[in-house]
Amino acid sequence: MTTGKVGKTGAKADSSALRAADAIGFVLDRTAMVIAVGSVIAIFLALMAEVFVRYLTQAGLGWPNEVPNLLFPWLIMGGIVLGAHRGAHIAAEAFQALLNTRQLRILLVLIHLLVAVSFAFLAYLSLQVISITKAQVFPMTGLGQAWAYSSLLFGFGGITLASLINLVRVACCDDPRTLHEPDTEHMT
Repeated sequence: MTTGKVGKTGAKADSSALRAADAIGFVLDRTAMVIAVGSVIAIFLALMAEVFVRYLTQAGLGWPNEVPNLLFPWLIMGGIVLGAHRGAHIAAEAFQALLNTRQLRILLVLIHLLVAVSFAFLAYLSLQVISITKAQVFPMTGLGQAWAYSSLLFGFGGITLASLINLVRVACCDDPRTLHEPDTEHMT
């Protein structure tokens, strides 16, 4: 598995922009991973606590039933950001084979720029959704539904950042076709 870092064979080693993009990408990758895995673990533990308490006392805790509503959106957005950053999303690559390296670089830069602008706008719009849902509160935990909707801001902002990182990578690499190929040390 690759973390999305550009390998030495596919990038200009002296590019400070590439080193910065890789550093930011590493933080984004790890943050999205912690959010996704942490959400799964927290949902599992909360629901298991509910099962054990219900089994032992014939009464439930109540609050664990709200945990999936709060954390499942974070799980999904964490996975989406990981996929966007690592280039693991669905892609149509047949068209790319028809282009030379320069044409492909221009196309990918334009695509990443379009994605970044689009998702930055969606991140901005998600702020309105968050402000609207602040008043809506889950009854058992007392947490606002804005907590769950904040995952939109993370997801859309994360995709924006991933697109900008990948834009820098495409601009700095020798061959955009090799951008998301795993290093040979990560291949099994």
